[in-house]
Amino acid sequence: MFDYIYQGYQYLSNIAIITLLHYTLSKLFTPKHFVNRFINYVIPVILFCIIYYFPQYALGNSTIPYYYYFASSMIVSFTWALLFLTGKAIQKLPYLVYFYATYKCFKFILAALYAQEQNITPAIYKTLDFVTFFVIFAGMYALTKIFLRFPLKFQFQLTITQTILLIFGPASFFMLLQMADPSVHVPYMVFLTVAAIVLLINLPVLFYLYSIIGEQYDSRYLLKKALTETSAQLTRYRYTILIEEQARKERHELKNIYFYIQTLLREKKYDQLNNFLIDHIGELSEGTGGIHTNNMLIDHILNTKISAARKSNIKTYTEILIPEALDINEEYFCTILLNLLDNAIEASRNEIDPDIQIFMNIKNQHLVCCIKNKVASNILEKNPELQTTKRDKKAHGLGLRIIKSTVKKTNGIFDTSIDGSYFVATVMIPLNQ
Repeated sequence: MFDYIYQGYQYLSNIAIITLLHYTLSKLFTPKHFVNRFINYVIPVILFCIIYYFPQYALGNSTIPYYYYFASSMIVSFTWALLFLTGKAIQKLPYLVYFYATYKCFKFILAALYAQEQNITPAIYKTLDFVTFFVIFAGMYALTKIFLRFPLKFQFQLTITQTILLIFGPASFFMLLQMADPSVHVPYMVFLTVAAIVLLINLPVLFYLYSIIGEQYDSRYLLKKALTETSAQLTRYRYTILIEEQARKERHELKNIYFYIQTLLREKKYDQLNNFLIDHIGELSEGTGGIHTNNMLIDHILNTKISAARKSNIKTYTEILIPEALDINEEYFCTILLNLLDNAIEASRNEIDPDIQIFMNIKNQHLVCCIKNKVASNILEKNPELQTTKRDKKAHGLGLRIIKSTVKKTNGIFDTSIDGSYFVATVMIPLNQ
């Protein structure tokens, strides 16, 4: 009975690996309109079984070299991906190569168990075969999760050179492991020479790929920085337009007020004029909400961001003591202040009972800007360099790098710390002498 179960397991284990790959690729690439589940999964399995198992029966159950399994499954999978899934072959090929290279690695990791076949009983060997399959399947399942979590991006079509660089590493390692298969009978010195050549080629390829990653990250940072600086410029220009529009409305309204006052004087309606002036002065006094430092650009940025914070139910507290005229580079300070406030607001959205505290004053010929936002834990202990992470990318990612580089341009100082339950970002910018 156990022998029949084991024989069925051998069929199902091979089918399970192919099905796992096909399921993953079906999630990454949409099946074509004529493909249903039967066509997508059953037909490739039947085709694989015919190609892989038929020679054994046709040759009287002769032993088929193990590499024939990989040849059969890879051909079937690649053909299936071309015929049944949308997208270009060049987009699917990297997944297939990485999948089978990883599968081959798992097989060789556990090869030592199979080497002891002559020294253990058939029952123990078959039991080990069961166990190792589940270990391999778990590893391959984890790989497919990585495929789905971090899919390759194809905004632009890959060139042949780029595709070769992408798949050269796993393909060459797969080839080396295939040569190491005892059923291939490759002489040791030949294998060693080929392995050295493969590694020699892989080293510059890896260096090139790492350099590309660094270049793309720097390009993304520079783009983010340019967009932030552009946003700061737009903030200034929009504020200028807003001020001009407000001034035009106030001039028009003031003209009407003067005309009304002149009319009341001509008609000698002094009591009515007095009541009008009292009411009008009262309205002006009631309309003085918000931040007013007499520095119009800073007022505009603070009031805009504070309003955005309050819309997200984030409490804000301010203590601002600065002169009306600040002899600093407004473009740089606008970039710094916008990023500091955006970071604090973004980080506060995930906090319970969030609040942001804004302090600004002049000390020792420096403009000191300190912004605190509540945090649930000491993030500097977990991430002292505040490196970009997927989870906290918007809060403490490229924005902090932009702040640091902009502060450096002003010969200022930037510091981050934890004060109780608050993350504190402090900027000191020297005033122009």
